[in-house]
Amino acid sequence: MRKVISTLCLLSGSLFLSGCDDDNNDNTSTLAASLQQEGTTSLQAVHASADAPRANVIINGNPVLEGVDYAQGSGYLAVPAGLNTVQVDVALPGNSTATVVPETIVDLSPDLRYTAFVVGDADGSPNAVEPLIVTRPAIGQANSQTLDVQVVHAASGVGDVNLYVSTPGVALSTLTAIDTLAFKDATTVLNIPAGDYQIRLETVSGGIVAFDSGPVTLAANSELTVAAVPRADSNPASPVKLLILDGSGSSVIFDNREPAETRVGHLIDGAPNVDVYANSGVINGLTDVAFKTISPYLELTAGSYDLEVFATGTNTNAFITANGVALNGGIDYSVFAVGTPNSPEALVVEDNRRAVATSAVLNVTHAAANPIAASVDVYLTANASITGETPALEDFAFKQTVSGIYVPAGDYFVTVTVANDPSTIAINAVPITLTNGAVYQATAIDDSAGSGFNLIAEAITD
Repeated sequence: MRKVISTLCLLSGSLFLSGCDDDNNDNTSTLAASLQQEGTTSLQAVHASADAPRANVIINGNPVLEGVDYAQGSGYLAVPAGLNTVQVDVALPGNSTATVVPETIVDLSPDLRYTAFVVGDADGSPNAVEPLIVTRPAIGQANSQTLDVQVVHAASGVGDVNLYVSTPGVALSTLTAIDTLAFKDATTVLNIPAGDYQIRLETVSGGIVAFDSGPVTLAANSELTVAAVPRADSNPASPVKLLILDGSGSSVIFDNREPAETRVGHLIDGAPNVDVYANSGVINGLTDVAFKTISPYLELTAGSYDLEVFATGTNTNAFITANGVALNGGIDYSVFAVGTPNSPEALVVEDNRRAVATSAVLNVTHAAANPIAASVDVYLTANASITGETPALEDFAFKQTVSGIYVPAGDYFVTVTVANDPSTIAINAVPITLTNGAVYQATAIDDSAGSGFNLIAEAITD
């Protein structure tokens, strides 16, 4: 078991939150210079604390990462070798921030590349938030036929694991573990042939497969950091997911056994009760679904689905047809029937259900098709009056969703008006109570036989 960890003075005892957009999005263009540039070193930052809020990272007085979320990594930033200053601010409700790492000096070597993780739990259980710095040589060995990979155990609450990287389909019982990793351990940098692999983690206690990537392709000339981070929800297949850092951004690999957690809502005022079919078969639990009903999250096998909605008791002349709907394993979805009885359609929303310890999280969807409220303003206020208040969301259009709004815990009223017209109220002062560490979904719908509107407010914390 090899531990490759060093703690820098600027990080000790502080909340170091950092990262970048997922799916290889990169917010570091101003610093994405050549990694071999003379007089520089390389630093990439990773947000691996599942219940911590988004953050901004400031290096040498310049904001280089903004709004970075959990399970995201920046790719390498080219920064001067030697003395640098680093500051980290975290997002608070509203547009405010708090500095959690004051501007502090750190000395970085040009001979190393640095990956700075924030690990642990913002609520302190089971591990307090702390920094984890993993290093590797600045010059790697990857070439046209090989790649370099370093694996990090950054999943708080997950015990020691055996790491296996093999040809896909090889029985685990025939393999020898590459390494055994405890929380905050990392392997050395491994140089391996490019090709197809299967990455598995087995718990030391009990010998259970805690993660199985299935077949994945690892490309030549790659310099990868692969981090196991907490799954951050109740998905039963695995307690972790793999964050893949390729030096320019990040992406996520979920356990190949994970389903897509999906719920279905009937939000069409005036439409009959319905049965919901997927790939020509009725979905268990989705028969005789009434208007304003939103199902619990159901586990569906990941894949592409042809969805059909029929009036209850029929299976011809589909009310709604949506072909080729991709439901990916490890992702949570809401599939809403929206529109009018004469113009129905399916609205597929990828749900944010990650709670943060420091605030409530609010998601809002506009699912009311009445053209009177085609675009609305949404108010979140401490009392029922919106006089003199500023909307929390402005010009919010039909079928639009916004997620991840941080709100202080407390009692509120949600009011919806026609956009730019606070005197024309669509939904009047619906009370809602929000608590820290919970995620809420507010969905505006048509109601009252097309003559009014309503709001469905619910907790969807995973």
